[in-house]
Amino acid sequence: MKKWNTIFRSAVALLICWLVAGCKDDEATLRLFLQASDRLPEAHRKTVVISNPPMNVVINQLSELSEYDLAKAIAVKTPTRKQLILQFDSHGQRVIETFTAEHRGELYVLTINGIPIAAPAIREVIHNGTLVIDVDLADADLDKIVRGLNGSATREHTLDRM
Repeated sequence: MKKWNTIFRSAVALLICWLVAGCKDDEATLRLFLQASDRLPEAHRKTVVISNPPMNVVINQLSELSEYDLAKAIAVKTPTRKQLILQFDSHGQRVIETFTAEHRGELYVLTINGIPIAAPAIREVIHNGTLVIDVDLADADLDKIVRGLNGSATREHTLDRM
């Protein structure tokens, strides 16, 4: 009997590992950080490296938004550019409107799966909760990111529908 119990536990553990590993392709993390003020203590800032265009940006270590605030992601590809369009939920809309009003002219940094993707400047107040970000990614990578972000957004908002 003990042998069967061990086999059963091993099978369940393998099933859980398989399910967890299988779900990773449809998950992605998203963080949006604001450029740090010089008044922010050094311990609360960090520097990230953006690859295109190459630059270092000092950011606040605490993110403003995450995949928990995302409603959906869309990829737009044209012959001359690729864009990632992020539509946030009502909480995300309020946060975006507030930080774009208070930090015009500054940068925000978007990270996906912990990798800095872009650092656009805040040019105007955004009222609709939609960020349109030019990205320098391969089509396959952009598609995978959009699938992952939409999977994470759907999963995070499942409780809202209950």
